[in-house]
Amino acid sequence: MDSRLYHSVAAVTILLFLAGSTEARFKGINEFCRTSDTRLLCTAMVQGATNWHDAVLNAINSALHVAELMDKMLPAVEPTLVELPLISRKSTVESCKDNFDSAVDNLKRALEFLDQNDKGSLNIYLSAVSTTDCVDAFQQFRTPFPAAIGKVAKQLDKQISVCLAVSQQI
Repeated sequence: MDSRLYHSVAAVTILLFLAGSTEARFKGINEFCRTSDTRLLCTAMVQGATNWHDAVLNAINSALHVAELMDKMLPAVEPTLVELPLISRKSTVESCKDNFDSAVDNLKRALEFLDQNDKGSLNIYLSAVSTTDCVDAFQQFRTPFPAAIGKVAKQLDKQISVCLAVSQQI
């Protein structure tokens, strides 16, 4: 067999093998979730969407649900701060309230920009969703962050990452 023919056959075989393994790797993963770090979570969040708009809409609504849950957990913040002076307690609670409210507001604004097809503003508002200010307020006073809220905050961070991965698909 001619060496060029042999190399061509080998190259085609390798390409077919790689193409097959790529499809196997993404089996069961929504097409809008292939760039997400958490593909299974993403697939659950986009809920079978077949177009970009619906995939982003479903992902943001899922994250909004988590943000609203976290917002409802605000009353659990103050009891964890009993060792702090009253002024420190109030400022930490206020930081968390502002942070949690902003997360919900930013996701709602992102939905508005999605409807306007303004992808730049959509991604800016998604990127602005964070719980960092609340976490930082706890760290400032060397107080442990409430575990239950921490779990929800981590879930929100993962979901925002998914929203950004999906929204940046075009």
